[in-house]
Amino acid sequence: MLDLFFTFLKIGAFTFGGGMVMIPFIEQDAVRTFGWLTQREFVDAIAMGQITPGPIVISSVFIGYKVAGLAGAVLAMGAISLPTFFYSIAAAYHLHRLKTNLRVRAILRGVGPAVVGMILAAGFVIAKASVVNIWTSLLALACLVAIVRFKADTSLVIVAAGALGLLLG
Repeated sequence: MLDLFFTFLKIGAFTFGGGMVMIPFIEQDAVRTFGWLTQREFVDAIAMGQITPGPIVISSVFIGYKVAGLAGAVLAMGAISLPTFFYSIAAAYHLHRLKTNLRVRAILRGVGPAVVGMILAAGFVIAKASVVNIWTSLLALACLVAIVRFKADTSLVIVAAGALGLLLG
């Protein structure tokens, strides 16, 4: 339980840029370090999270539940949320000073590209386990085109892809 708590506390501490940045952290610890999930279970946890509100929190609850039942689910959810809670309070209090601080702005210029790299790494991990044949390749490409070129609503794309997967078996 301590490993579970500190793992998700650490993951929650690195939320800069949004939840997708957490995916490589979760994969590293849940699959590689502790072996709580197989690679397939990890991808399933992320996929299930994507069709629910709060996808990364839902994925952490799934992992916590798999590791230690209901107590693990609650613990993982609380641990991943705790740093953000404190960051929000601290940022709200100091926001007016942080906006004009040149050092903070310089740090953010460096962190921004790192966030992009981490999101791409997360996409690579998920793609490696999910795009396994010509049909899944075509579906991934169609979803990419729908979102980037046609600005399709991502929730509709996910629902349509799930329905197509159900139809194709």
